[in-house]
Amino acid sequence: MCADRRKPPAFDPVILDRLACPVCMGALRLDGSRLTCLGCGRVYPVVDGIPVLIADRAKMHESH
Repeated sequence: MCADRRKPPAFDPVILDRLACPVCMGALRLDGSRLTCLGCGRVYPVVDGIPVLIADRAKMHESH
């Protein structure tokens, strides 16, 4: 079967335990199509299945 080229690849949650927030080194939680830092509350986008762990691209979570 041929893969659907129109659908972007999904983020593989298996690698989540190997990633950390680049600002505070906190653990990350997968929230749909974004990663939320459990330490500082920054929210990082996941684009085409690739986490964009760049501090300048992060947004602050509302509760922090």
